[in-house]
Amino acid sequence: MLKFLFESNNQQVTKVFIKPLGTSETIRFLTKIINRIMNKKNYVLKKNDHIIWDEWFAGVVDGDGYFYINKNKQISFELTTSVFDLNILYTIKNKLGAGSIKPRSGSNSFRYTVKARLIIENIVDRLNGRLHNPGRISQFEKVCAILNISIKKSSSILETPNGYLAGLIDSDGTISISISKTNAVTSQKPGKEGNIARLSQSKGFNQMYVKITSVYKEPLLIITKSYKFGTIYIEKKNFKNRKPKDQYHWIIRSYEDFSLLYENLKQYPLKSSKMHRIRLSLKYFNYKQLKFHLKDPNTIEYKIWLKFCNSWFKYNF
Repeated sequence: MLKFLFESNNQQVTKVFIKPLGTSETIRFLTKIINRIMNKKNYVLKKNDHIIWDEWFAGVVDGDGYFYINKNKQISFELTTSVFDLNILYTIKNKLGAGSIKPRSGSNSFRYTVKARLIIENIVDRLNGRLHNPGRISQFEKVCAILNISIKKSSSILETPNGYLAGLIDSDGTISISISKTNAVTSQKPGKEGNIARLSQSKGFNQMYVKITSVYKEPLLIITKSYKFGTIYIEKKNFKNRKPKDQYHWIIRSYEDFSLLYENLKQYPLKSSKMHRIRLSLKYFNYKQLKFHLKDPNTIEYKIWLKFCNSWFKYNF
């Protein structure tokens, strides 16, 4: 396996693992990685923490946020996450300095709620010109009308790197390994133990992916156009659902796309438990390239693969 080391201005060395490619293909891929790293380093220096956080916040709100206006035109802001991603809600509450976090009955989720006008105005200021979800923009426009705040038009393309992608993955993203074939024994095992057994014994019948799902295509188009990786496909509405809607999925599967995503998220890390799997993602491709997953169970290589499988299911997503 080719190892490529990049160092600039005595900053921390970035190590990129490249799987074997043809010579010209390797050079093109390395050049792409180098250019993206250089652009990120130069661009991040121009940003302050305030802007970086607001970009991430906009991605989270486009995914899981909601503005509610009652009949008296009182505004509240809500954001809901799973119990495993409580850190997102506490990060937001601590940043804004107000609001409450409460469990939702009947589900493994928590909701952050804030109604104080000054905090709502703070949220509007942070999100103005950064939202891309048409549903959220519609809510936002009504809020701005009540608060008499001018609306800034969101850009049709993001300056990358950008925290918006991390926020959208934190809210509407999934990172998983699909398994296309299991044996009779592992297919019957329940819970976490069953998940580990199915993955560790799936041989070559597994594939890692990151997917962002939305009923709106616009946020996913922004990601694809801005970062120039990932593909979008549509899942047609299921009329058995009470409110059937088409769903759009942005997805990456290749080592090359994961490498580019990993470089972005090193500077703009996720604040949810999904970051645990992002940190494991390049190990997955490395171990599969070395065929650890195909080794005899008594070998050191297979034990390393098994340790990876156990770590993958650290959280019950």
